[in-house]
Amino acid sequence: MVVLTARRRDLRFGFQGISYPDVDATLAWARQADEAGFDFVALPDHLFHPKSDVFLSKGAWDVDAVLGATAVTTRRIRMMPAVTDTVRRHPATTAHFISTLDRLSHGRAMLGIGAGELFNFQPLGDVVWERPVKRLREALKVIRALWSATREQPANFEGEFFSLKNAWLGLLPVQTPHPPIYIGGYGPKMKALVAEEGDGWLPWLETPETYRRASDHISSEPLKHGRDPEEIDRAVEVFTAITKDETEISRIAERASIGMSLRQDLLRRMGYQALADESVDVLKAEFRDEDWRRINSVAGRIPKEAIRSVIVSGTPDQAIGRLEEYRKAGVKSVVLISPTDLIYQNIAAYRDEIIPYFTGQDR
Repeated sequence: MVVLTARRRDLRFGFQGISYPDVDATLAWARQADEAGFDFVALPDHLFHPKSDVFLSKGAWDVDAVLGATAVTTRRIRMMPAVTDTVRRHPATTAHFISTLDRLSHGRAMLGIGAGELFNFQPLGDVVWERPVKRLREALKVIRALWSATREQPANFEGEFFSLKNAWLGLLPVQTPHPPIYIGGYGPKMKALVAEEGDGWLPWLETPETYRRASDHISSEPLKHGRDPEEIDRAVEVFTAITKDETEISRIAERASIGMSLRQDLLRRMGYQALADESVDVLKAEFRDEDWRRINSVAGRIPKEAIRSVIVSGTPDQAIGRLEEYRKAGVKSVVLISPTDLIYQNIAAYRDEIIPYFTGQDR
């Protein structure tokens, strides 16, 4: 069984700062998160970004390079891509990178992986993306096989998308049996795959209530594969703004509304069927002008209280209240996504007020 070592009494904390395209800034806040007591940093893995002034408006650095630099400039904190895919990188390359990252960090690597998003590789005319869940399932089998393969017992695999013939990396991870694998995804097939192959589940944007229902589904699935549901870490990525400034909170709420408008399944589960039907899902969004018209229209009509239900904001006490809702809904690890200009303010608030609450330390 692979688990993320529990240091928190009730909740583990990950941090993601939106600091594209500044590599130095990213490394700086990762060091601050390390010193502040966060458990891990989760860095997005993007190649191309859509044309936008609100959503991913700046160029992306390569996550593998930045994670490698993070490994050698931090001391304690764990690190992961959140999340990579099986399209731009062959799973053998992913297995090799995570093995190397685990060596660089002396056993602090994690793997976040998902089925992929069209905008990340749409400009690559020679890439074919089809049956993404089947492709991801095969990729996970390839990665696990290579993490246990040796010269004496090489890996062999024959699938629809990937194959191995007498393969062994020679460079294995420090962690045994391997670094934990977190799967990002939302639909029934993805949740079933989490139960079958994942060490953790990492969706993007959920309310405590929608998370509870989805988590209950994941709890019932592992039993079909002879697994203990408690082996699977329950994580979630949410936006955060720890501030009394309502203008700042409104700004991050606007960013969250764009994210919600790209989550058709979330809107449906929240009861906004008409908005879901009108919008465009992030997995297949091409971000053409027509897509943006629909996305912005939907984002502008999501009720304020619904948007606030997917972010952690306000005073430290208000943030603790929302995090308690997530914890009671089954969340064990929360990844806080911070806008660039609030990164250090957010890190300080979690360090001084919020993380101590969940560790039982005096505030």
